[in-house]
Amino acid sequence: MITAKIPRFGYNDTAILQNIAISFECGKTHGVVGLNGAGKTTFFNLLAGYLKDSNCEFLLNDKAILHQQMAFIDTDLFFYPKLTGAEFLSVFPKSSEGYNEEKLALLFKLPLNAFVEEYSTGMKKKLLLLSQIKQDKEIFILDEPFNGLDLETNKILEVIISILNERGKTVFISSHILEPLLNICFKIHYLKNAEIFKSYHQNEFGLIEQELFGQYSQSVKEELSKII
Repeated sequence: MITAKIPRFGYNDTAILQNIAISFECGKTHGVVGLNGAGKTTFFNLLAGYLKDSNCEFLLNDKAILHQQMAFIDTDLFFYPKLTGAEFLSVFPKSSEGYNEEKLALLFKLPLNAFVEEYSTGMKKKLLLLSQIKQDKEIFILDEPFNGLDLETNKILEVIISILNERGKTVFISSHILEPLLNICFKIHYLKNAEIFKSYHQNEFGLIEQELFGQYSQSVKEELSKII
């Protein structure tokens, strides 16, 4: 079990996350959703240890989660220039027995001999994904992984996530596009007003869009009807 406790995290008088005390089942995929600015990326950065706060606690089976147990694919992609895809991947140790770099690159249509600076956003995201799968981590944090990917690769990523779950890996994932989360998640957690407003089981997924966008959609429609 993974437990997260965030009494309060913010800057000055503004709370970004607060009153969070929740447990996540291991070996499952957990979606995190919320409107823009809800705190999804902050939650992931705290979980991954990139943001530090002595009041926040993250445990895996009652022990502090170590940075080396986690793979984190961020929304901000940075790579050193004049580095090929193959050279970038060579930096990461191979921990997964079945990992086959060449076959995965072929599946992703990723030219490993090309310079990363020539890659598209989607190709860079594929490369980062390969580098993290290679290390066989316990926890995978995927912040908006579907952005920039083509339809075929979106489906490949969904299959990869299901394989990770089958191997006992826990996946945290956010997306502005609900559909892939509905297909792959065990639970989806809704961040609202700096708190986890509600956690949805699979049989409740049909409620998410209405609760996320229902009131917002109506107010936007009223405004747009006046100006279009």
